[in-house]
Formats: sequence, C-alpha cells, structure tokens
Amino acid sequence: MPGEDAASPGRSGRQAGKGERRLEEREHQLTEREHEADEREHEADEREHEADEREHEADEREKRLQEHTALLRQQTVELRARATSVRERAEQAVERAEAVLNANQDRTRRAEAALSRAYARAARQQANVARSVRRGEQRPVPQQSDLTELADHVLALRKRTATAAARLAVTEEQVARTYDQLASRDPRNPGPRRRADEAREAMRRARETERKYSSS
Repeated sequence: MPGEDAASPGRSGRQAGKGERRLEEREHQLTEREHEADEREHEADEREHEADEREHEADEREKRLQEHTALLRQQTVELRARATSVRERAEQAVERAEAVLNANQDRTRRAEAALSRAYARAARQQANVARSVRRGEQRPVPQQSDLTELADHVLALRKRTATAAARLAVTEEQVARTYDQLASRDPRNPGPRRRADEAREAMRRARETERKYSSS
C-alpha cells in the first residue's frame, strides 16, 4: 500500500535514531563508569600513598624512639657507674675521717686521764708538803712545769679532735647529699634514702663531738 510504504522509512529512521541515542547513552554511561573507575583508582592510589607516608613516619618515629631508648640506657649505665664511684669515694672518705677522729679521741682520752692522774698526784704531794711544813720537815715543793706541759698537750689534742670531728661532719654531709641525689633518681629504692638519713645522723654526732672538744 502506498501509505504504508511511505510510512515505513519514517519508522525505520526513528527506530534508527532511537538506536543511535541508546547507543550514545550506553557509551556515555560506559564513559561515566570508566571515569568513576578512574577516580576510584586515583583515590585508592592516594590512600595507598598516604598509608605509605604514615608507615614511613611510623618507621621514623620507631627509629627515633629506639635511638632515644638506647641513649637513655647508655646514660643510665653511665649515671649508675658515676653514682657507684661517688658513693665508694664518699664511703672511703667517711672511713678515713672516722678513723682519724677515733684515733684522736683515744689519744685525747688517754691524755686527759694522764692529766687527771698528774693533778691528783700533785694534790697529794702538796698535801704532804703542807703536812711536812706543819711538822717542821723540809720536803721539795712539786714542780708545776710538768703539769703545764701535759695540760698544753691535752689542749692540743682536744683541738685536733675537734678539727677531725668537723671534717667528719662535712664528709657526712656530702655523703648525705650524694644519697639524696641517688634517692631522687630511684624513689622506689628505700636504700639511698635510709643511708642519707644515717649520714645526717652521723653528721649531727660529729658536730656534737666538735662542740665538746672545742670547749676548753
């Protein structure tokens, strides 16, 4: 039929146009999906790059932490070695000071005892002389030079003892400070604090000894 024959090319054209549009839409959708896939891939690359940077930073922090830890360990070993050396020197100084003080105290006590005996003998001799004078007897008067010399010797010993006690007090004070520093570095260890207190008590006793032998 003529009408149908005339309409058929139009329908075919429209169908062809629709087919082309659908094909273009599919191509556009494919392009969009490819673009989205490219964006996702780019984002994934960015995230991977950021993860690599974070991992690198973490590695650097771990490396610095390890170096810092090794340095702290080395410093701790050195501090302990120095602290041990200082403690040993302080204890040796205390032992020497105590030995000097004890020796001086012994000599002073012996000299004071000898002086007391000399004074007692002199008193007895003076009493005998007084009795002899009353009886008309002639006896030599005791000489005071020996007593004076002995008294001077005792006074010198007392001064030496006071000086030794003063030095011991200074040494004990230094020891107390040393143990105070050790205690501040290791608060959980009661040993250094106890030894610091003992050193301060020894310092107090040494000061009392100094005052005792300084008075004449």
